[in-house]
Amino acid sequence: MTHSSRFSHRPVTSTVVLLGALALVTAGGCSPGERHPRRDDAGRTALTFWNGFTGPDGVTMTHMVDEFQRENPDVVVNMQFIPWSTYYNKLTLSMAYGGEPDVFVVQSTHFAQYASCGVLRPLADAYASGARPLTKVDFAAQPWQQSFYYGKQYGLPLDIWPMGLYYNAKLFRDAGIVDSHGSAKPPTTAEEFLVDAQKLTVIDPGQSQPRQWGFAFTDLHYNWLTIAEQFGGGMVTADGRRGAMSSPGSLAATRLMCDMIGKYHVAPRPAQVNSWLLFREGKIAMTIQGIYMLADLQKQQGLEYAGAPVPTLGPVQSTMGGSHMLCEPAGASPERAKAAWRLMRFLTDHSYEWAAGGQVAARSDVLRSEPFAKLPVQSEFAREVTYVQYEPQVPKGPSLSQFVDPAIESCLDGLQSPEDAMRDADRRIDQLLSRD
Repeated sequence: MTHSSRFSHRPVTSTVVLLGALALVTAGGCSPGERHPRRDDAGRTALTFWNGFTGPDGVTMTHMVDEFQRENPDVVVNMQFIPWSTYYNKLTLSMAYGGEPDVFVVQSTHFAQYASCGVLRPLADAYASGARPLTKVDFAAQPWQQSFYYGKQYGLPLDIWPMGLYYNAKLFRDAGIVDSHGSAKPPTTAEEFLVDAQKLTVIDPGQSQPRQWGFAFTDLHYNWLTIAEQFGGGMVTADGRRGAMSSPGSLAATRLMCDMIGKYHVAPRPAQVNSWLLFREGKIAMTIQGIYMLADLQKQQGLEYAGAPVPTLGPVQSTMGGSHMLCEPAGASPERAKAAWRLMRFLTDHSYEWAAGGQVAARSDVLRSEPFAKLPVQSEFAREVTYVQYEPQVPKGPSLSQFVDPAIESCLDGLQSPEDAMRDADRRIDQLLSRD
């Protein structure tokens, strides 16, 4: 999964418009009818599988699908990797006008959109099938909960992608921020974080700007959500009906982020630098990013990076995250649905392989396993699983980014006060959520 280094890559308005059209099509009884079996020339059941794994995660998924086909010679899987920037538009069009895949990935941020349109097949029968049915105990709590929409289960969680702290172990050692064994010691509290960030910010004599920053914001959307959650804030109210950007918790989080730049001088303004690139180059000591960026760091030669839970910067220990959900389309024939579930079940049963490629597993048995504990960054980020939070299940949720993200950027770049920017964002969010 490849994310922008500053904002989530999620398509916004066009996908919402297409989903509105899809809702009209399905309401009018014009949705694609029950799909019948397709077979290749050898008589095998042919399944199509769409996802957005265009980076190293695609290589891992290819190996897993190849293994599935070796163990299931009666099934052939035609897998398509589609960039996330165009993925949902293509998926929505296929559902509205035909040609939808048999198995497809929906990120948890988009899950409510599709579930609310009635285009996902309920999976209760699939979960209960087989020699060993899958139940609540097989999954971490948050991805299991997120696989439901209004009481019906439509998704099979493939993973968890929490935000965590990446830090440069060498820079920590050079600054003397070490434990009793001389190893880099990441911060766990707001006080430790600010003290460490100040020690790690280095300004050469005669220079006005640091040559090394203690911290930097990367994905502003999830950086802000993570810190806002720790202060009891967020994008929308608990019922999902109104904006909450100007709530006391959201404002407290925004002010702290602004203070990291203007008061403590430990982070650059987002507009000034390519933060993720500088972290990879060893010029930034700490950043908050998702586990999905691990593969990018693994390609960086000579970088002594490590991972840890996000420090508790507010009153509540929390971090933001999400999951890739495996889904089937509504209207699939029983035979196709059964074959599709075989693939989905195989992928979840091989969650360790997926996790080893740079993810945190959603399956509880993998999270408790010794091999997973030996994955240095994944196992550290997995310590957050018990308190990770997902974006609210609001059908219009992804479209909120067009108001949320510019407000955050405007504050951190010093263009607006937190109060003005967040109040304006709430006004726009309220307008959007009030529309039918």
